Amino acid sequence: MLSMLVREIGEFPLIDKLAQTIAEDNGSLIQRLDERGFRTLLAIGDDAAAWDGPPGTRVLTTDTMVEAVHFNLDYTDWRDLGWKALATNLSDIAAMGCSPTYSIVTLGLRGDLPVDGLLDMYRGMMDVSKVHGGALVGGDIVKSPAFFVTVAMQGAAPSSDATILRRDTARPGDLIAVTGPLGCSSGGLRMLMSGAEVRGNVARDHLRYAHNRPVPQVKTGLLLAEHGVLTAMDVSDGLVNDLAKICRASKVGARLNAGSIPADAILKASFPDDWLDLALGGGEDYELLFTASASVINGLQSIVDVPISVVGEITDGDNSVAVIGSDGKAMAVGHGGWNHFES
Repeated sequence: MLSMLVREIGEFPLIDKLAQTIAEDNGSLIQRLDERGFRTLLAIGDDAAAWDGPPGTRVLTTDTMVEAVHFNLDYTDWRDLGWKALATNLSDIAAMGCSPTYSIVTLGLRGDLPVDGLLDMYRGMMDVSKVHGGALVGGDIVKSPAFFVTVAMQGAAPSSDATILRRDTARPGDLIAVTGPLGCSSGGLRMLMSGAEVRGNVARDHLRYAHNRPVPQVKTGLLLAEHGVLTAMDVSDGLVNDLAKICRASKVGARLNAGSIPADAILKASFPDDWLDLALGGGEDYELLFTASASVINGLQSIVDVPISVVGEITDGDNSVAVIGSDGKAMAVGHGGWNHFES
């Protein structure tokens, strides 16, 4: 049986269906927030959502995913799309040392999109929220020639006196560290887009999952902020690009050691000639990049349940990032990453 299309159902019945699809799970997520001291007054169904909560710092982020720019439904299924649309925002919240609270979603829809696909997308949003927190409390739907999903998400610091993580607090002598392995998301995208040969179902599934279902490091971000880290951001535009943003904000330089860049065995086996480029510049890993003293990082190793790799050092400098090879010389590397308006 063919799915009903957006143009056949209309705006308001579609809104009702989306709300009904997530009602049970979202109600549980709202209850979780209530238990944290956030009192949800109005959620989906009014002109605006309303809540109050405990005192403390709030952060706000937004991200838009546009079909044929950020995703392709030929190789990203609807449920994965919903997961990733929220995960990119959750990662920003994590990079601030905060936890998610409330989100709103705006959809730009073509009339030929399947309603069942959109319902699955919202189920994917619930999938990631049940793991990492937050709740959906509203949004908007507009007709658009390009299909897009925009999420705006609020996060909260864990206490009224908590310090949030920032980009402008790195200092010369800080070590540079990252969580997890890098490059698998970019390797997965290359495999999906170009049909790059990857041997074995396990490897293909691993790379596809890394690209379509990234894991936002919310718990880790909270631990970093709690245990002395001041400077962090998430790796969304590639390690070199994102570290350069920290350097510009903090007015420092950075040296990365090529031999210390973490990449897993599947990426290295699947892309033996390119894995380092993918890890340095691929982007969309949504791991955390942070700087801190050696003693702070050593202390984190035993309390964080994801791998932490020291990959370099913050230096006095001109806001630039140098990648140093095994011979001690600077390597020529592409900046990689993502820039919407770069030709």
